[in-house]
Amino acid sequence: MNEIDHLDVSAYRDFRLTCEPPRSKGKTLAASTVKLEMMLLSHIYTVAISEWGLKLDNPVAKVRKPKPAPGRTRRLSQKESTLILRKAHVYQNQELYPIIVIALETAMRQGEILSLRWENISWKKRVAHLPITKNGSARDVPLSNAALHVLKHYMHPKSEGKVFSYTQPGIKSTWRLFINSLGIEDLHFHDLRHEAISRLFEKGLDMLEVSTISGHKSLSMLKRYTHLLAYKLVPKLDPQKKRKSSSVCSIRDYIVAYPAIIKKRSKKCTIDFFDFVDLQVSGRNCDTVLSEAKEKLLKKIVLMLHNGETPPKPTKDISEIIEAKNEQISFVFPL
Repeated sequence: MNEIDHLDVSAYRDFRLTCEPPRSKGKTLAASTVKLEMMLLSHIYTVAISEWGLKLDNPVAKVRKPKPAPGRTRRLSQKESTLILRKAHVYQNQELYPIIVIALETAMRQGEILSLRWENISWKKRVAHLPITKNGSARDVPLSNAALHVLKHYMHPKSEGKVFSYTQPGIKSTWRLFINSLGIEDLHFHDLRHEAISRLFEKGLDMLEVSTISGHKSLSMLKRYTHLLAYKLVPKLDPQKKRKSSSVCSIRDYIVAYPAIIKKRSKKCTIDFFDFVDLQVSGRNCDTVLSEAKEKLLKKIVLMLHNGETPPKPTKDISEIIEAKNEQISFVFPL
């Protein structure tokens, strides 16, 4: 250790910045990766000096660490979010849809979701216990209505055992092929955690509350994951006077026309709402199907408001979603 000086560390840093990652041919190691390696080397010297009593200088302390690239700011658009959920809902592996919903609702890491166990889910308290996490501390994650729903109705609850059978390499491969098939660019699975954390802030939770859910120990690190949409902060700058509470008025605000994909075949008519993945009505008579679809849409909106959830805003342009000639787009008003 005495033979290593700051020039050696500097040369090592420059060499590593030109190295190719084992799984990404044609690229070079990220600056953050090399920085972590230098921090590890520095820690070795710190321990040797403070705990082993060796008479050394820390050569890493004299060398500049590479500056990491700016953190990702990828957010999901409403259209991307709805499209991903719609396609995952009918994906061949039925576990993909619950995994994506839980990622967006709980801000769990990929590894935390895949390691989730039935015995660690409290249905009464509505929390999922994570005994092992990335930062080494166990934590309890609150489960939203949507997260509880997919666990209860899309999976098969047991008394014990793993919730999901996916492995990390398996979900990584599935996610890459799945996103490519949708034509969505530059979206990593970890971006769902970014999106979930940002949504928690936009719902009004503060730093400590979000860090309790996400498991971040450093608030500065948490800030890197948070990319709020500026237009959602405008009402907070100039808050309007609160009108008298009225359940009727609050419901009326969400009674708007939603885009529906209408499929007509010889003896069957199907209405599928783009913004609600689990809302579909079929029948022989199109007029009857349309009337039933309006009724179910209204019930869906009222139920969401009753549960404290905000119904999605109608997606305006879904023309590229039309896949067959016997499909058409119509906007259905829920009355």
